Amino acid sequence: MSASPLMPPTLQEVHVWQWDLDACSSEFDRHWAMLSAQEHERAGNFRFELHRRRYVSGRGKLRQILGRYLSLPPRAVALEYGPEGKPFCTSQPAGWRICFNLSHSENTAALAISGGFEVGIDVEHIRPIEESMPLEVFSAREREQFDALPASQRQTVFFETWARKEASLKALGTGFTLPPEHFEFDLSVHGDTTPRFVGGEAAEASHWRIRTLSPGPTRAGAVAARHSGWSIVDMN
Repeated sequence: MSASPLMPPTLQEVHVWQWDLDACSSEFDRHWAMLSAQEHERAGNFRFELHRRRYVSGRGKLRQILGRYLSLPPRAVALEYGPEGKPFCTSQPAGWRICFNLSHSENTAALAISGGFEVGIDVEHIRPIEESMPLEVFSAREREQFDALPASQRQTVFFETWARKEASLKALGTGFTLPPEHFEFDLSVHGDTTPRFVGGEAAEASHWRIRTLSPGPTRAGAVAARHSGWSIVDMN
């Protein structure tokens, strides 16, 4: 029996879905059949079987969920890619503008869906900083705040900040092609926030909202949009 259809989010909502990619391994064949030829090709490029299976589980589940909003079979959901590789859906009813963004870290996948405005999401497994992205992710002012933190707080704050920046850049559709100071945050503020500056401008920063995910004690996550007055609706 097919899952029930879903109403798209309102302008005051971002629907967030989270799932365990490894727990979906038993559905691998079904998810594989949902993918496009381009996705099959990409899956075949993974060196390790674990990463290939996680990719297929992520894309298959993405198509299942989008299909429920659009009342389409998963394989009929048409996806294209922006200049910097951000996917978007072209098979939408007239007057609809469902936007989405998918993130994954190890076995965790997180999907944000909005209606009428671009959205970005990022989830990160917390791990030793020396094995993660370089500290150049910080602006000069953020780096000063970070260096002043007790050692016991640095790991959590690093990944909290990383998730905020990644989600914000994904909402723009650019990835890390912009300098780290493009989105600057006050590292003393935890949870939901607004950037201190965007592109050096406080006025532009005031249009942005970053909400915190609560995916688990070993993960950090954020959802970002250049849109005010919205809240996360957990769909799991």
